[in-house]
Amino acid sequence: MAATQFVVNGLLVGALFAGIAVGFALIWGVVDIINLAHGEMVMLGGYTSYWTLTLITGNAEGSPLLFLATIPVAIGAMFVVGYALQRVLVSRVIGTDIFLTLLVTFGASIAIQQLALQAWSANPRAIQVSFANPSLTIAGIVVPKMKLVAFVGAIVLTAALYLFLQRTRTGRAIRAVSQNPEAAALVGIDVERTRAITFGVSSAIAGGIGAFVATILNIQPQMGLIYTLKSFVIVVFGGVGSIPGALVGGLLLGSVEELVAGFISTRWTLAVSFSLLIVLLVVKPKGLFGEGVSE
Repeated sequence: MAATQFVVNGLLVGALFAGIAVGFALIWGVVDIINLAHGEMVMLGGYTSYWTLTLITGNAEGSPLLFLATIPVAIGAMFVVGYALQRVLVSRVIGTDIFLTLLVTFGASIAIQQLALQAWSANPRAIQVSFANPSLTIAGIVVPKMKLVAFVGAIVLTAALYLFLQRTRTGRAIRAVSQNPEAAALVGIDVERTRAITFGVSSAIAGGIGAFVATILNIQPQMGLIYTLKSFVIVVFGGVGSIPGALVGGLLLGSVEELVAGFISTRWTLAVSFSLLIVLLVVKPKGLFGEGVSE
């Protein structure tokens, strides 16, 4: 029974990891850079939701509906931040040496961290969502209601991104730029604008997930790095460029981490996650659903 409880907890949290990783994979696939500032979008999204709820209620506490009303604010704010980041900074190093793009995005992540520290201090904060009964019990398994809401929210955001890419004109342009930027430009697609929109959409999804993270975990300015690392593991694990792969990878990573934390220790979660990544790359270099990391 304990193992089942850990797996359920892992699946609930893993959906958040997957949602964050989907945005990370989108930038990697379309803009062809590894965005080391992606975790900071999660952090900023969490703070945006936190301060929006504080503005409404006077503190960071409220009903589920009031909290959900802050999600569009976090999504919109992070779209603007991501779009501006690409236009002002990232666009200048696209097509150059990969180490330069890593350095630029790493520098952006440090700058955002320091600005957040100056603005909000290092004190951990969290959003308190009030329920009449905070948890459900199903067949002996305890399911916290807020984790269930966060799980559903992460799945909805991931599905919305998938439908956006498949069903909209802008989504098709993004996929075209991902496959062949030169050919996309020849048929009239504004490649630079499309890349900026991609950055904005990716950051928006991360920001929306960050709002849910703030309800089940503490948020603080230096939290972004761990989510960037986990996104990298999930994207490579599921396959670069695969949204279903990122979803499955996130759910698996969440389950593995909860099992390791429950049966061994939380100190071993990252070590086990990266060890599994190494084993997978040896056995299946393309990931579970991808077309190959080297591509």
